[in-house]
Amino acid sequence: MVGIFRKLFGAKNDTSETVSQGQPSDISKGMPASIAEGMEWQATDFIEAFSPEGSPIDGSKLDYSEASLELVDQVLDDFYRQQAPLPDDLHFLTSAYIFEVARRAFGGRYLRGDEENPFILVIGEGTAEVGVCVMSKVRGRAVNGPEDSIPFFYAGIAPLVAAGTNATLI
Repeated sequence: MVGIFRKLFGAKNDTSETVSQGQPSDISKGMPASIAEGMEWQATDFIEAFSPEGSPIDGSKLDYSEASLELVDQVLDDFYRQQAPLPDDLHFLTSAYIFEVARRAFGGRYLRGDEENPFILVIGEGTAEVGVCVMSKVRGRAVNGPEDSIPFFYAGIAPLVAAGTNATLI
């Protein structure tokens, strides 16, 4: 099915591919060696962004747990309620954090995607694969509101993995 993901999304390489220029990156760390390392760095940057005193959410509770996604959803809900555009850098950091919550819980590897979902986390290989397209969901949550709930989206992963399903969550 990885071939299907590559065909559908024009995925070029897996985790051995470095993050391309133009994506948010911490220059002081150098370039990440892989997409996975880049996602890890960006997820850490997301947590650090909400760690200072007075942040809208408690960054210390961003622990890569499923429960922490409620806080992420709150951040995106603020943009929805204010009808404010989600900045590209925050979109990427938020997506990376959600990807890393899923990867730490279920494993998987990153593939390149399309314009709407530049990265995809593919969980499982062989008889079943679940492609998780977080980036469009993050944008949707900020624009469409609760109908694109991040915790609800995430809760859909486990049943598909347990059932050994081939599916793409968008």
